[in-house]
Amino acid sequence: MQNIKLYNALAVLTKKSLEIISKSIDKNFVVVNESTWVKQDNETYVRQGMQRPLWGIVLHKAKDEITKTEEFVEFSKITNSDQIISPQLNTLVGTCMGRSRFELFSIVFNSLSPFLTDTEIVNFDDQIFKTEYSKIEKALYSDKIELERLTPLCGFLTDSPNFVLDDKLSIVKLSDPEVLQMLRLGIKIGDTFGQEDFIHHIHQFAIKLTYDLPKIAGDGDIQGNIDAHIPYVNGTLEQKLLSALRLFKEGKIYALGTVVRSNSIFNVGVSYNLGTTSRAFIENKFQLSETERDKFIKFWEVYQGTNIPENNFLSVAIRRFSQANERVSTEDKIIDLFISAEALFLSSGGSFQGELKYRLSHRAAMFLDDEKDKQREVFKFMQKAYDVRSAIVHGTALNLPKKDDGMPYLLEEFCKRLESDLRVAINKTIKQASTAKNPNKVLEWDSIIFPSG
Repeated sequence: MQNIKLYNALAVLTKKSLEIISKSIDKNFVVVNESTWVKQDNETYVRQGMQRPLWGIVLHKAKDEITKTEEFVEFSKITNSDQIISPQLNTLVGTCMGRSRFELFSIVFNSLSPFLTDTEIVNFDDQIFKTEYSKIEKALYSDKIELERLTPLCGFLTDSPNFVLDDKLSIVKLSDPEVLQMLRLGIKIGDTFGQEDFIHHIHQFAIKLTYDLPKIAGDGDIQGNIDAHIPYVNGTLEQKLLSALRLFKEGKIYALGTVVRSNSIFNVGVSYNLGTTSRAFIENKFQLSETERDKFIKFWEVYQGTNIPENNFLSVAIRRFSQANERVSTEDKIIDLFISAEALFLSSGGSFQGELKYRLSHRAAMFLDDEKDKQREVFKFMQKAYDVRSAIVHGTALNLPKKDDGMPYLLEEFCKRLESDLRVAINKTIKQASTAKNPNKVLEWDSIIFPSG
């Protein structure tokens, strides 16, 4: 505890405010009828009507009486004489993500919030107040504001409730309040089966990114702060993690939306966006075992340490490979996968279609394997794959290649084989890029095709 005088003054004021609110509840109490989500079991939520107190209006009506008390006057003296707190009062406070006006009564509102529930006014409790005060004091004396971004995932499964990747990034199992918040915001993190008031098969995991942004009180360089924290502000880190998961192993996984919030008293609200709608009956979900989690952490460290420019051939290959995972149509997925293959294997240019087909197939064969027979098999498959890609793009009949048993591939089987070969190739390139001096010269095709010795 940094300021015992502030603690004692706010504790006394909170008790007094609860007394005032309790006495005036009959004339100031306001409720609203609303439709809200309620948990029925571990996988099912339904929407039901309920009454909820509007404590903001109740406090607004009681504000004049509270601010005239001796307790409030004493609290005001302590805060206004504090050189760190006083510049944050009666001005806009927040981050480059947004700011709102912060007043002395805002602190009182936060100290009261744990005692004003959806059903009653809870009696003052020292331990509850102490917990809330710690958050208030930390926020007031810090020069940063902590934010949290949650990206719920469809298709992701693991037996660990908290899969930590580093001190800021993890994949967590959503708590009940977090699930309810997502549903209230309109992010359908489960299956509706066509019913608007029913959600089943809740997708329980989300990417969680916790990060700090500089606190801005009054005038400040907002744009400069945005530019300095782009990886956190624009959501590229979560997309990079999704791409890494898709590269690590086969399985359907995609984002259902994003929620950005702050637990600080300088909360400027909740921002969110909707992602892909949850699809019922997903086959081949993305599941990580304990052993795979350990391996993925090592893969993530290599991937994170690879400095790949945004417009680099490898960035394009990774991006289109990742986007293929989100496609519903198998043909659309094949097109994305082949754009990825062309970025990877045709990175040195060229234009003649016949020559491109040969060069892509040849390079894929030489890069993916060292044994002659396997190289020949990859070469033939990629040539046929190029023809399939062209047929899809130009709307002509598909002529799928045959498998080792002589039976022709089904389109889904063919797509799965193409995805598997590309996953191996991209991961091999990432490993080489992690030690390369020049990220634009990771693949030296002359050396690959004509190895020395």
